[in-house]
Amino acid sequence: MTAEQLSRLREVVEAEIQDIHAALEQWRACNGLDENGRQRVEETAVRMLHQDWKHNTDRRMMELLRLLGRMEEEDFGVCQECGEDISLRRLELVPTTAFCAVCMERLEQKEQKLAGRVAV
Repeated sequence: MTAEQLSRLREVVEAEIQDIHAALEQWRACNGLDENGRQRVEETAVRMLHQDWKHNTDRRMMELLRLLGRMEEEDFGVCQECGEDISLRRLELVPTTAFCAVCMERLEQKEQKLAGRVAV
């Protein structure tokens, strides 16, 4: 992967991190205190939905931050299954992927076959 490609991918990841930061700020504003300093009261289902979103968003943020660290490693962008380069387009679409499209498809097919055996 060239330095230019890596820089472009870093921009994609950092843009998503900024989007997550903005969304988390909105979440905090909606789930914080009211103008009198009291906890806002929400219906249980809505609160659970918000908590689930927050959990998923926090998890994605951690994935992206780890990814930024991995981008400095020599083997970044190399498929962990076959050792070939992962295409830049695939990394732009799924920055946290560790597999090229061919190997990912093969792994998913294997999982489907195993799931089919278990379901029977």
